[in-house]
Amino acid sequence: MPEPSVPPLEILDQQRVVLLRERLLETDAPVAPGTDLYTLGMDSMAIMQLLILVEEEYGVALPESSLTRENFSTARQLAQLIRAQATGSA
Repeated sequence: MPEPSVPPLEILDQQRVVLLRERLLETDAPVAPGTDLYTLGMDSMAIMQLLILVEEEYGVALPESSLTRENFSTARQLAQLIRAQATGSA
């Protein structure tokens, strides 16, 4: 598998916000990096779709042990998880 290419955390935050708002949650509600995604409709189906998109876009496979409510609670948490996994600090 090729070396993952993950942008800086600030850019990753914004990319996750757009992806979550427009493609997974399909909401017009404002979404910031710290917005609670579960209040906007994040569910198990959205998490599964998100896992596929993260692997396709960044070449990062998130381990089953990281699939926690906390890690998927905000775009920022998710960005930190992706970054940590990509850099081997997870």
